[in-house]
Amino acid sequence: MPQNESKELLEALDAMKNEKNKENAERLTKLLEDVEVLVPAVMPKNTDPAILKQMSSTSPDTPQPIPEGAQPLPCILQNEAGQKFFPIFTSNEQIEKGEGIPKYPITLNMPFKSCIDLVIKLQGVEGAVINPYTHNILMNINRENSGNNNAAPAEPEKIQISEQEFHALVRRQMESALLPGKIFTEGEEFIKDLCSREGECLVEFFKEPYAKIGCPYSADDYDFMTLSISDTLQLTRISMPHEYAYPGTAETLFVTWNPEEKKAGYYGVLNAPRGEFNKLMEITSEGKAIDHGTAPGEGNELQCIIDIANAKNSK
Repeated sequence: MPQNESKELLEALDAMKNEKNKENAERLTKLLEDVEVLVPAVMPKNTDPAILKQMSSTSPDTPQPIPEGAQPLPCILQNEAGQKFFPIFTSNEQIEKGEGIPKYPITLNMPFKSCIDLVIKLQGVEGAVINPYTHNILMNINRENSGNNNAAPAEPEKIQISEQEFHALVRRQMESALLPGKIFTEGEEFIKDLCSREGECLVEFFKEPYAKIGCPYSADDYDFMTLSISDTLQLTRISMPHEYAYPGTAETLFVTWNPEEKKAGYYGVLNAPRGEFNKLMEITSEGKAIDHGTAPGEGNELQCIIDIANAKNSK
């Protein structure tokens, strides 16, 4: 598994970032030929529950081969022009430099050559992007001269995943995508249901990924508090379960609602790696993640969210 890039590779990446020429490109390509890299991915919604159970059967942090029949899907990045690129990271450190970007649920360990073979087969993808948060080096793919496009994909045994990554995937999908998606698309109707049924409403998000396995969360694992702050602000605070509270998952969520303008807000205090400070993040109605910096201390969280929401309401 890639830890940190070699000094030679890092120098080649920096050189290519600073001056994109043929010499630097050839040097970088040569160094990457035999390197294993990291590719962010997710498990498809229709994954067989038996496979998910097998994936979650090992102890936390223990890498394991993807089981036969499992098909993790690589995450694809899209730029402002609508072009899609396959992200490749040369180390975990490069992934962690994505400030304000939600943590990837799964990272796949793959040979660089296998990544390029996969990009060639992906329709609608312009090419690959190496370390998009730092070096942002684009590699356009010439499919016409790519050789045998019918070659078999990389052997799944080379892909590693741990139980921690699986549970983190499920939880982060709920906290950073599914729940805010419901809030922003269904608005007041869903927020009323959420405040009424509380934990029962949230546990429903886990039915599909934990089907036939047993959901590790219950409705009682969530603590709710809803306050009417003013005519333009209702605030709901949700304390999240301690089970599988890995870095990047939420310790606390906040849902705001403006009854006059019929607008919602969604915020979360995210658990940080040991030795670091928790962060306060916001997910917008467009799905954009906004980093509000270090999270306020316990007891000051509510006032911080109130101040942010009131500032938005006054605009």
